[in-house]
Amino acid sequence: MFIWRDTMLSSSLEKCLVCMYQMLESDRELKISDLAKQINQPLQKTIQALQRMHYQKHIIYSPYQPLKLTEQGKSTAEYLMARDALIDEFLGFLHIEKNFSTEKESMSQYLSYESLEQIEKFVIFNRQYPEIAERFSLLLKMTPKHTLLPPLPNGEKKL
Repeated sequence: MFIWRDTMLSSSLEKCLVCMYQMLESDRELKISDLAKQINQPLQKTIQALQRMHYQKHIIYSPYQPLKLTEQGKSTAEYLMARDALIDEFLGFLHIEKNFSTEKESMSQYLSYESLEQIEKFVIFNRQYPEIAERFSLLLKMTPKHTLLPPLPNGEKKL
């Protein structure tokens, strides 16, 4: 979970906050019913999420009023979008295709900020030296001579 000023957002609240941010960037007014449709959730569940985010000071929520993000909510949404873009680029560099969404979700929820900073340095390094990415792509096509992980035990399938 993402920790921001002693408040925690679940994965679903993170998605809701980012969706609100993106919708507010393109529209002048955001209605709860529009948000519920966009995130594909029932109206009552959306209202509960909004109440939780209001309590955590990410949004300004009042029944029958347009939704608004607080400065904290805007900052959090911008961070979440940057984090997702960073993880996308990192997984892309690693050529992760199978279970991409699951891998991204896991990384988003469980990596510490310090780990994300190290991944950011790695991504920036690979942008500066694209030949590294090219060599890594070649390595993936070869049969490895050395491995660090043993094979999965018999009978177990790769996830």
